[in-house]
Formats: sequence, C-alpha cells, structure tokens
Amino acid sequence: MNSKLLKVLLVSILFISMLIPVSLDSADAASVNTQKSRVTYTLKDSAGKKYTVYVIPTSEKKAKASYDSNDGWSSVWAGASSGDTLYKGNYKLYLKKSGAKSVSYTGLQLKDYTYNASQKMIYSIPARYKGQQDLMVVAETESSNFESGDLYYVYKGKLKKAKSEFFYTLRPQNIGKNSFRTTGYNNANGKWYTRDYKLNLSSGKLTETQLLVKRYNDMDKFVKSWRKDWK
Repeated sequence: MNSKLLKVLLVSILFISMLIPVSLDSADAASVNTQKSRVTYTLKDSAGKKYTVYVIPTSEKKAKASYDSNDGWSSVWAGASSGDTLYKGNYKLYLKKSGAKSVSYTGLQLKDYTYNASQKMIYSIPARYKGQQDLMVVAETESSNFESGDLYYVYKGKLKKAKSEFFYTLRPQNIGKNSFRTTGYNNANGKWYTRDYKLNLSSGKLTETQLLVKRYNDMDKFVKSWRKDWK
C-alpha cells in the first residue's frame, strides 16, 4: 500500500470514529420511549424555563423488600422497610425542553442503582426564590440515620450534576437563592449537625457557609418542625 492511499485511509478512519459517538447518542435519543421512565420531573432553570428529566432504565429488575430475600439488594435493612417497592438497574438521564419535539441524552447515567419507590429516593426540591433553579436529588441510604444525595439541575440548557453531595438525616431545605440547609443526627453523641450550603451553578460545588451543633431535649418536636421542601 502506497503512502498516499494509507494517509487517505487513516483520515477516513479518524473521521468515522469522530462521528460514531454523536450518531449513537442521536439514535439513542430518537428511539427512547419516555413512557418507560422510572422517574420523571419537570425542572425550571434559574430563568424559569421548564425542562423535563426522564430517568429511563436500560436494564432493570423489580422486587418487594422482604426479610426472606437472599439476593442482597431486596432485603429489609436501613434503606428498605418490609413491603417497599424496589427497582435495581442501570438508568440513563434524558432531557426535554418545554415545547421541544424530542428528547436528548444528557450523557449522565445511574449505574447499578437501587431505587426505593416507596421512600421516593429520587425527589425534587422546587425553587422558593426568584432566580433560583429547581433541583433533582438522587439519594442513597448510607446508614440507619443518614442519606446521601447527588444534585442535578438545568444549567445553560443542559442537565448538570453537582460535584458535591448532601449528607443528611432530614432532607434539605431551601433557605435562599442557591442556598440550602441540611441536618444530620449523630447517634453516638445525641447531637444534630445543621449545615448551610451555597451552590455554585457553574462549578457545581457546594460550599459550607455555617454549622450549628445542638442537642435537642425534644427531638420529636425538632423533627416535626423541620420544613418539608422536597416533593
């Protein structure tokens, strides 16, 4: 093979390899069935524009949490009460702007994720302040009194995942524009750790701005007074 023909062949291969990922993503989005979405939320960006997020399984199994389960993921434990509806699988996240005809694949996935539908482990935090965006939180149980939550929001027309995550006992509250409050109970010392955070939309970073550590004599009263901002 002469050098000229080899050069043409290499350029052709490079060109095709650059096209394949785009073609696959486009075909994937064009053929996706949004009716199969396990969780669907409408989120507003900071300008008030609406987008729909679809969490669509590529592989999935369903079970009821049970004491008799021996598969390791549908057993009753801190993250699942008896009878809870559970789904486990791989999921892709798709986005559709209000008024658009088609969805687009965001490139974001949940891999080997167990979704407890009964406990609504994927939830939203609607904005309460002007110029603030809605959040979608994908939560996981960390212990008997702690959850973690990955944050997703629409930024510049795309679904973005924050680089930091929340850890909490009671789910986050809105306390200001892009500002949130969490609280976590340490059962070793009986104290609650209430933290305030500021979310930087462009970087996706959560910065802690305040910490309050306190022991409550009437914990039930404190828990009941915690405002439920999530849906």
